[in-house]
Amino acid sequence: MATPYQRQARETPAYAWWKLPVVGLLTVVFYLGLTIVLVVAGATYLAIKGGGTTVEDWLDATGDLDLAHLDFFVLDLLGLAILTPALLLAVLVVGPRPVGYFSSVAGRLRWGWLARTAAISFTVFIVTIGASVAIDAANGEDVDIGTGDRGHMVLAIVLVLLVVPFQAAAEEYVFRGYVLQLVGSWTRFAAIPVIVSVPIFVAGHAYELWGLVDVGIFGLTAAILVIRTGGLEAAIAAHVANNVVLFVLDALGTISASDDTGATAIDVLPTVVSSVVLLVWIEWSARRHGIQRTREPLPVPPPPQAPMWPPPPWGLPQDVAPWLLVPQHAPQQVQQPPVPPRAPAPPLHPGTPPYPGEIDPDWGR
Repeated sequence: MATPYQRQARETPAYAWWKLPVVGLLTVVFYLGLTIVLVVAGATYLAIKGGGTTVEDWLDATGDLDLAHLDFFVLDLLGLAILTPALLLAVLVVGPRPVGYFSSVAGRLRWGWLARTAAISFTVFIVTIGASVAIDAANGEDVDIGTGDRGHMVLAIVLVLLVVPFQAAAEEYVFRGYVLQLVGSWTRFAAIPVIVSVPIFVAGHAYELWGLVDVGIFGLTAAILVIRTGGLEAAIAAHVANNVVLFVLDALGTISASDDTGATAIDVLPTVVSSVVLLVWIEWSARRHGIQRTREPLPVPPPPQAPMWPPPPWGLPQDVAPWLLVPQHAPQQVQQPPVPPRAPAPPLHPGTPPYPGEIDPDWGR
């Protein structure tokens, strides 16, 4: 049976129960090391820039994601983006497979599929979030568009476009990549890692009730997209599109992307609609374009070779006649049943790395 994304770590000869937990511990260690580097770099930048802004000011504002302070905004997002190298470095150290299999069942990040799902995701979120803003304006709420400092506004949008994709991708590699494959190595039921990943993702956000519900709906949608498409590309595209649209509107002064004060159940509706549309549209696109959703099963290990009886003459001492060593009731050589031929696997992309067991027919024994 073909291997789905969340089972790739489990269904390999190199699997060991301790490897993915150790990957998690090493990720924390590497992340702390990279965070120290980032803090030193940020402190150096703030000292050179001057203006009275200190590292303490930055650390006090951590998590606010306020576009009024672009320095803090970029440093905060970079603090999340470094999760990706921390995780992939831990996988390189521990294994059990090429790090590309954290990206998809094809063993790499499928850039064409990422671009296609990004186009779908931006279309969906621009329409749904834009419609929500338009409805608010029609109901008499004050909706400002581009009434602030133009220079600051343009710089904010440029920084959002440059940094947000790395932040969103990092969260997907951790919450949908690592968590799904960790829990997926414990169970064959795809629903369990999907459900487990949602509260962990929600716990990483400091919002009020309806803001957390909104995050949970998106987290559930992203996890389903990963399972249904066999990789992180669709989830990364959806995450990037959602955050970019929200932060661009924040830069324009239309909404506050990180402030959910006073949110109600009706504010979750755009996320519900966008999630349903994304699931249906991306599922249709994956079927239409033949996106690989599972990994071909590992090669069947060769059957053990039966011992030859009687042993060949060249395996005996030269001064002993072979017929003297043959017992009267020597067992007959056991005939192994023929192994049925496997159906040929569909061709993979030339850049697909080998899966454990494909190079060595004996699985490294």
